[in-house]
Amino acid sequence: MRHTLHILAVAVALSATAVWATPRWEISSSTDGWRLLRDGQPFYIQGAVAPNRFDVLKACGGNAVRVNASQKALDAAQAAGLAVMANLPVRGERDNLDWDNAKQVAEQKEKVLAIVRELKDHPALMFWSVGNELDHIPGNKPYNPRIWVRLNDLAVAIKQLDPHHPVMTVVGTGRFEKKVQEIAAGCKDMDLLGINAYGDIQRACELTRAHWPKSYAVTEWGPTGHWEVPKTKWRAPIEQTSSEKAKAIEDRYRNIILADPTHCLGSFVFYWSEKQETTHTWYGLFCNGLRTESIDVMQRLWTGKWPANRAPAIQSLAIEGFAEPRSTTLQAAKRYRAAVTATDPDSDPLTFAWDIRPEVVIPPGSYAGRLEKRVQPILGLMPNPAAAAVEFTTPEKPGPYRLFVTVTDGQGHIAYGNIPLYVE
Repeated sequence: MRHTLHILAVAVALSATAVWATPRWEISSSTDGWRLLRDGQPFYIQGAVAPNRFDVLKACGGNAVRVNASQKALDAAQAAGLAVMANLPVRGERDNLDWDNAKQVAEQKEKVLAIVRELKDHPALMFWSVGNELDHIPGNKPYNPRIWVRLNDLAVAIKQLDPHHPVMTVVGTGRFEKKVQEIAAGCKDMDLLGINAYGDIQRACELTRAHWPKSYAVTEWGPTGHWEVPKTKWRAPIEQTSSEKAKAIEDRYRNIILADPTHCLGSFVFYWSEKQETTHTWYGLFCNGLRTESIDVMQRLWTGKWPANRAPAIQSLAIEGFAEPRSTTLQAAKRYRAAVTATDPDSDPLTFAWDIRPEVVIPPGSYAGRLEKRVQPILGLMPNPAAAAVEFTTPEKPGPYRLFVTVTDGQGHIAYGNIPLYVE
């Protein structure tokens, strides 16, 4: 009996070790290019920037998630079977840190290293990310060039504590060529570079290969950014429909990310949730809690198979008499017509919902939507907002607005679009 219990105890111990053992992550280089390895085996990142819905990400074929470094987030990722790119809370100049202030830099370093000590042995951990776009200061202000030396010093300290997880920093595409050259010179101890790129992703990847001597990951990418699209005459950015975004996402993944197997270690699509930034629909791969066509596309790209039931698609969206969205100027308190054409690949019956909202006011100094507030619909402007074609009355108050439509299939999926308009 004692012998049996001993065997059981050893079996349980070995099982626990197998489940919770901390993998060793490293980046190797050869004549074939760069490879990310987990315990010596190749690992290509199929990830998302995601605060939640880890189970859906895993079911769609994802294997990694980019989240803020915390025990709770890493535990949730581990439970879902996802590896973690952990964002360390490194402040920059936009958050009032002075890179020339040795005391501020040292205090921040100690706070970051305390997190590294706490989490370095977590089995879900893959990378440490030292900040996000720390060079960016709203208003396109110049950054302190000492930033790169300071970040490299922090990377060295992290690697001394934890030699088993690569360390990176992440940058956006502003001043990109000059910036990557500076990082290559000042951050020699970084193991890889993370780039956040949207409409300019191809150029960003090309410049990274040209000026950064190591591997990289695309740490944010997705639809065309609100700063990159055409604008109306009153400077409102014109948002793509959910279907146009899905097409762009598929093209960028196939023809840019997958097209660089020698330097690119994979990517994190943005944003595996919902968020307000310019509009409440611009970046989220979910809308009103429902899956968009872009998630279907990512599942097919990651697994080779479409989901059993797919999201509807929008073919056209227009206000009657206005073919050019850059000049949709309407009279106040007047009636107009709008229509959307949508189809469902599974022939599910579709439900429509329209509303009109004021254009979001973006406060000075806002970064990544942080200071923006989601605006609510104006009620009473449509007698029947649940049809494919609607009549609506414009608001009495002059100014910029957006006409939104959503199309749902009753199966957990949604399509959407909006038209910016100006009321005179």
